[in-house]
Amino acid sequence: MDVLSVLFKEIQQGFSEIVGIQHCGSFPRRRDDIRLPAILIDLVELEPGSDPGTGELALIAHFEARILVSDQLPESDLWALVQEAMLWLFNHSWSETNMGRARLKQASPDHFSPDYQGHRVWLIEWTQTVRVGENVWNGTDVIPSVISISGLDTENQELEV
Repeated sequence: MDVLSVLFKEIQQGFSEIVGIQHCGSFPRRRDDIRLPAILIDLVELEPGSDPGTGELALIAHFEARILVSDQLPESDLWALVQEAMLWLFNHSWSETNMGRARLKQASPDHFSPDYQGHRVWLIEWTQTVRVGENVWNGTDVIPSVISISGLDTENQELEV
């Protein structure tokens, strides 16, 4: 399974364990009924990350999660759900699978969701760095045993090559 699918499943599993959440997953493709409160997760963008020099492709994945509740739920309960989701993201990383810690960008009310009239929606945005592919420095192939280091010749004040 690819790294992004694994990360998505991990996030989905973590969010679904938040007390009170009745549904957690990607956006429904049809007009399916979902139980509220719900968290809908979306991978919205991929951009290149810093090259780790390992032969792996570094990506910065931009995620959004919308917490959808009935307008009958008290505001304080909605805020508690938002805080729990953000805390879960903050406290989880998967370094053994080349997935970094979430970098929270913001959480705010999402007033631009006309499909959810009669409901309240909060949007949480974050990024996560992932590395895709095989690490060429895994220790099984040729690893240099001699490294040439050059420096400043102290007598001539020139760079030695």
